[in-house]
Amino acid sequence: MNIRGILNSTSFFSVVLDAGQLDDLAAATSEVRFGRGEVLMRQGEIGTAMYVLTDGKVTVSVHQPGGDKTVATLGPGEVVGEMAVITGERRSATVKAKGRVTALEITKAALAPLLAAEPKLAHRFGTMIEQRTGELTGRRDKVRQSISVGLGREQIAARMTSYYSG
Repeated sequence: MNIRGILNSTSFFSVVLDAGQLDDLAAATSEVRFGRGEVLMRQGEIGTAMYVLTDGKVTVSVHQPGGDKTVATLGPGEVVGEMAVITGERRSATVKAKGRVTALEITKAALAPLLAAEPKLAHRFGTMIEQRTGELTGRRDKVRQSISVGLGREQIAARMTSYYSG
């Protein structure tokens, strides 16, 4: 499947973006590969990209007193790193490849023209992130406060607007 097809089949984007916006995002997106044990992102870092996993699995862990705790294993079709790229927050978790991983890399620079052309996208992304946070809470309820910034869609949209306008 091509980049456009993958983005279209990923609800994080297909629910928020129209066909033309998906085309524009696909044109600015690249495929990247990670080897076993390679770090896609580290907790605390400033995020410059988010990823749509297309092949392989990653582990998501958070650093806590007493050591790192794995909170999720994610695979094809799932998105990682979106909060940092959408809002400018620091990474809330470390994500490592369990084996070989292929992903689509979507940078802040790829999203910026879409948001400049359609400011209402910030609210739609905010709604999507709020829904994802609710879904992830069920999976990670014991470490929820460690991995969630605790923001609602309006706060996410406001941070996104501020982050992309500055």
